[in-house]
Amino acid sequence: MEYTQFQKHVINKLKDGKSLLLVAPTGLGKTLAVTGDIQDGFCKMVYAVPLRSLGKGIQKEISSLNRNGKQIPAVIHHGDIQESKLFGEEVVITTYDQVVCAVPGLPLSLPLKAGHAVAGALLMSRLILDETHLAWSISDKALSILLAIIDFRQKLGLQTIVLTATLPKSVVSIISNQLGLESVIVGEGEVVEDEGLQLRENHRKVTISTLELKNKGKGEDKKLDWQQLDDRLKNTQEKRIYFANTVERLQETYGRLIKADVSADKIIVLHNRMPRSWRADAEERAYACFGKGSQDGDWILLTNQVAEAGLDISAPLVISDPAPVDTLVQRAGRCGRWFRNGEAKGQFIVLKATKTEIEKLSLPYKSALVMAALEYLPADQLLTWTTEQSWVNQAWGGDSKKAVESVEESLNETTFALNLFDRAAQEQKPGEIAGVFREILSLEVAIEEGESVHIDDLAQRDLQFMLMQGKHPETSSISLGSAWGLIRKAPGKCVVVRHNEDGELIITPTDSVRLGDILIVPSSVAYLHRTKGLCFVKDESEMQDAILNSNWLDKRERTEESFKKEGGKLQTLCDHTAGVMEKVHQRFTENGMYRKTLIKILQFLEPDKDANALADVVVMLSIIAAGFHDLGKADKRWQEKAVKIQGKHISELIGRTSKTGDSIGIPHTPPGYNAMIKASDLLIGSLGSSEYLIRSIALSAVRHHSSFLNPSQVRYHFEPHLQTDNFIKDVLKAVSDSETILNQSGEILEAAKKTPSPEDVPLLLPNVDLFPIYALVGRAILLADREDAAGEDLEMWREEL
Repeated sequence: MEYTQFQKHVINKLKDGKSLLLVAPTGLGKTLAVTGDIQDGFCKMVYAVPLRSLGKGIQKEISSLNRNGKQIPAVIHHGDIQESKLFGEEVVITTYDQVVCAVPGLPLSLPLKAGHAVAGALLMSRLILDETHLAWSISDKALSILLAIIDFRQKLGLQTIVLTATLPKSVVSIISNQLGLESVIVGEGEVVEDEGLQLRENHRKVTISTLELKNKGKGEDKKLDWQQLDDRLKNTQEKRIYFANTVERLQETYGRLIKADVSADKIIVLHNRMPRSWRADAEERAYACFGKGSQDGDWILLTNQVAEAGLDISAPLVISDPAPVDTLVQRAGRCGRWFRNGEAKGQFIVLKATKTEIEKLSLPYKSALVMAALEYLPADQLLTWTTEQSWVNQAWGGDSKKAVESVEESLNETTFALNLFDRAAQEQKPGEIAGVFREILSLEVAIEEGESVHIDDLAQRDLQFMLMQGKHPETSSISLGSAWGLIRKAPGKCVVVRHNEDGELIITPTDSVRLGDILIVPSSVAYLHRTKGLCFVKDESEMQDAILNSNWLDKRERTEESFKKEGGKLQTLCDHTAGVMEKVHQRFTENGMYRKTLIKILQFLEPDKDANALADVVVMLSIIAAGFHDLGKADKRWQEKAVKIQGKHISELIGRTSKTGDSIGIPHTPPGYNAMIKASDLLIGSLGSSEYLIRSIALSAVRHHSSFLNPSQVRYHFEPHLQTDNFIKDVLKAVSDSETILNQSGEILEAAKKTPSPEDVPLLLPNVDLFPIYALVGRAILLADREDAAGEDLEMWREEL
């Protein structure tokens, strides 16, 4: 594969471990630049985009890469698609809301009890934040949170990449200097003569202009006349794309074109408010008609944000609703995109209207940013990279002065983000963080025919029974605000699919929604249309060809299956514990990702000390903690229940039964907390300054079933089995050959029988210095435990090492 100069430059920087802020025009291959080095060797990546709809295009591009003749797989994980198992894959493509909640250990689309495992995965990954303009244009506090995460990672020496085509140079300079990111601006510095940029400037001939829409009617009947837009879409014979800011506007435009006798076969409607399989069909058709290598044709694509950055499509005519400058530049990037093999001509047209109408057309964007984009719009000029940069420099953030003030304010508010992480962790509510991104957050919704979905009311199907059969509705994504709007239209008549306290999915009547829910609403407030997608009921006369029931499909095994209850494979407690200890040790070997990440963290925490020597201590403590992670299974009652479930007595302590789905029902992790601390005291002497570190690692081990368990609040008494002392000796033998230590096993047992006091259990909030070590070790123990029990590798990339 041939790389351009800027791509080679970026790849070399990344191989050197640099964190970058990359600014490059649309269509120049930024994704390949920041992922291409994966072809030369393993690199764990989390690639984050602001909207779910952008993930498929990224996945397609990364999956075209290969290493040693093998395709490099990339999985997608967000509220709509969960292909990842605890972020154990080499490349995970996800959304901003997932990342900002995962950093402090509060995952959105994974069980909360897996929190430290996901936080640990991010610590080991190159984090790529793509299309950042989409988040920054919408949410006031989103920028502060993103900058706080970048700052947090930079201090730990973790690689972070920020990608954009639309940041002013002044903003790039401020962020780069403040956060220690190395800026790369294509067309400047070491990449001033990039051949891809030269082709774009020489071959791409796209002009920009405006089309003003007038009002018609008078008084209360006064409304915007869309005829000029409709005429351009109807009468142009070549490919054309219309970008609307809202799904409703796309659906209304489709309706007007159909009424104007435009053939439905000519029109493709693509947006996020469609069942997944329908959206996939629409994307395939869009690629077939507008993708690279597609034939000329009389096609119309009606779309929104889902296509402005995530789809590699192009048309000679692109029309857009008024939007902020960064969004308009992205949409313009879908005009005359195929410039590498010859001249590519095109027209990019932005709709205009009166100031009052612009405020309506701007939603969900801030009207002030939209007005600034229109004020500085380079009308009737060619959209070169220089022109685009000038436009962005003038209009981003409202104007150049406001842009700088906005970013400086966000940089000064990163403490807000860190405090938000702590508060959300204490309350165990990831929604407290994700809510800051409320304008770009999505919720999944399905339709059920009738006036009500309430199980005791008028529901026509037993949804709980369907759910228990393993079926799930095929959903559409809508904004969180729209979801609340539907509930308000049908109070007491909606239900959600939601996890109960035991982690089981149930149908729950509701008058509220929260992130992670699947909302099911009656067809009296919404319906499906095969081309338009999910529509909100405004007038029943519009419900021609309406589909009133969402399809329910068999659901494949999900990530939650990694958290099965006890059972599945008969293991002795000694064998299981030895396996977990060995797997933890393997993870922290000299050349592993765990080891490298641990050393970076320690270099930040203790810059004046030998990081490798400190790492050896942490690894030893982690192995000890792993040794006692299931100590509570050596409880008399636990063993009695295990024997009863197994149906026979065995000579050794049982670690797992072979009966799936049977719950022991007795806590088994808390005794390991005091046991590990006491063992550490015996092995290394007085804990001294290491005590907080040891308590943190002990806590990570006892939380291998739940990131929120507090051993000081679990009210039960540990009654050791007669073989428990021998088990403790076996654990000690794995880390020490001292007879003196072995003879003190009784002290460890006595410590395990005591409930720790609340003040002895660290709070371990996200902003605590040792949180990264806690998360990394917690992930290692949790995955080692799952892998040994299930006999499968949950971190598929480890085979590469």
